[in-house]
This record gives sequence, structure tokens and C-alpha cells, in this order.
Amino acid sequence: MVRGAEFPLIDQLDFVAGAWLLTYIFDFDWFNQNFISAPWIIVTVLVLTPILHRLTNIFGYIIKLKKEPW
Repeated sequence: MVRGAEFPLIDQLDFVAGAWLLTYIFDFDWFNQNFISAPWIIVTVLVLTPILHRLTNIFGYIIKLKKEPW
């Protein structure tokens, strides 16, 4: 894979998975309170993250801050 190439979903969700993993390890009570006991939050984050990531990248491309729209 070429550096900077588009990598759908993995590109958007790897930092979410990393943040959740670190939160789970270092503050399980908070993680449990905010995610395990409210699974709709997990679904919302997994759905909205790729959408918002794509939109902000397209916007950055339109205003010439990025070379590619991904």
C-alpha cells in the first residue's frame, strides 16, 4: 500500500479502537459506565466517525489544505 492511499474504514476507525482499548485498560469503570452499559454509544461512534472523517477530509481538500480528498 502506498503512503497516503485511501484505506476505507480502517483509516477512520483504528484510532477509535486504540482509544477504547487504552480507556478500557486504564479506566475500566469509566469505560463500563459510558460504553458497556450504553451500547448505543458504541454504535453511534462507529457510524458517525467514518462519516465525519470523510466530510472533514473533503472539506480540507476543497480549501486546499489536503492534496487528496481522503
